[in-house]
Amino acid sequence: MKKTRIFSTMLATVICMASLPAINAFAANQQRTITLDLTTSEFQNDQKNEDEGWSWDADTLTLTLDNVDFSTGNKSSIKVDGLKSTTILFKGENKLESSTTIIGRNDKGLKDVGLNLRGEAKESKLSLVETGNSPSMDQPNITFESGTVDIQGGAAITLYTIKVMEAAVNIDTTMADPEDGWNDGLYANGSIEIYGGEVNVNAGRIGLFVVGIGAPEPKTGLIIEDGKLDINGKLADIYVGSGNTKNAVISGGDITLGGNIGIFLYDCEKCEIKGGTFHTDECEKPFAVHRDSSAVFEYAKADYTELDKAEETAKALNKDNYVDFTAVEKALEAIDRTKNLTQQSDVDKMAKDINDAVAALVYKSADYTELDKAEKAAKALNKDDYEDFSAVEKALAAIDRTKNITEQADVDAMAKAINDAVANLVKKAPASSQPDSENSSDNSSDISSSSAVDSSSSDSKATDSKSDSSSKAASNASNTNPSTGVAGGAFALALLSGAAVVMAKKKK
Repeated sequence: MKKTRIFSTMLATVICMASLPAINAFAANQQRTITLDLTTSEFQNDQKNEDEGWSWDADTLTLTLDNVDFSTGNKSSIKVDGLKSTTILFKGENKLESSTTIIGRNDKGLKDVGLNLRGEAKESKLSLVETGNSPSMDQPNITFESGTVDIQGGAAITLYTIKVMEAAVNIDTTMADPEDGWNDGLYANGSIEIYGGEVNVNAGRIGLFVVGIGAPEPKTGLIIEDGKLDINGKLADIYVGSGNTKNAVISGGDITLGGNIGIFLYDCEKCEIKGGTFHTDECEKPFAVHRDSSAVFEYAKADYTELDKAEETAKALNKDNYVDFTAVEKALEAIDRTKNLTQQSDVDKMAKDINDAVAALVYKSADYTELDKAEKAAKALNKDDYEDFSAVEKALAAIDRTKNITEQADVDAMAKAINDAVANLVKKAPASSQPDSENSSDNSSDISSSSAVDSSSSDSKATDSKSDSSSKAASNASNTNPSTGVAGGAFALALLSGAAVVMAKKKK
């Protein structure tokens, strides 16, 4: 029995443990506290440290970082050979922290070599945290190929070129010492070239600093072809400097300049702005030249395509069709065709103002005068006088008083439909209320003859009296209304004839 209880207890314990979530002993990599020096002899061959999350491929000169955490105090976190091209491939979230240059080199470096930063995916991140007043990186060349690179503390500097391909580069150097720190964003002696991706810089001094000192090539110091840039520097957003750096060419990109001075030309021949979209509302001097410089900005003309369309549409309208056309006229008068590409937002606003004014137009109402007349005439009729009044009622029911001036034909058609329906009405036949006139005359003769026969049975006095009365009545009828003419005479003759018959019988 005791053994059974022990076994049951052990089984219950196993079941409970099995139900608990699994614990991964390698959920987080160990923190590295010493420099990873790729220039030493041991890195002539492949190297790997799974606990710390990195591996080295000696053939391709590729260092892979997988969720590493390097905190190396006052020593560089990674040191590369300045005479070779090294690639850092990063996966997941990686952090390198130091109070000096985080990714340094061991030699002066060559023109065609440098450091390539590549993220496995866009969300793959490499964070560089420089807590002193040193550059975050110092290389012959730096290419931000892909992924996301966050830099805090010190500028990324090169002897020659900095390139941004499809990476997201976020830099904040405002915490560096303004007098003694590397508080620029991207700093290149030769050129800064941006072909895509995103570049967001908040710098204590200059956002993109193209110095032009010490680098024989390239002569074009600034190239922006594409990408999204948001640059804010306390001294200047973009500074194209001196030495052999003679030009800047901007042909694309979505560029926001947020400092007091945007693109500043110190000692250049020109800055050609051929394309791109600029946002400069927060910038007091978006495009400035040093007072002692002969440099110039050459701007391409703004794109007026959409404004042309809006203008053409508005001018094709008939102003007399609208209640108030003044807003459209005002927007058309405000067109300014002197704008350059950096003022594209002004041109876009002109187009929007015209389109908005057109959209707000209200048509005048159609003319309902003739329809009102037709309706009034139709409603004055008595439907009971006609055999079928339904066509008129249908035409009246179809009246629509929401039509505007451009729909006048519809209103005219309504009036015509009513008038046509009224014109086609047929009156009902009148009901017969009098007997036939010939039959009426015969009946009168019969009645007169009957009266004459009956009166023969009366005594002579009565007959004489009637005869006298008849004569007087005939005379009175004739005298009373001369206008009756023949009718009065006929009545009198009838009375006399009756009297004559009576007299003749009496004599017999």
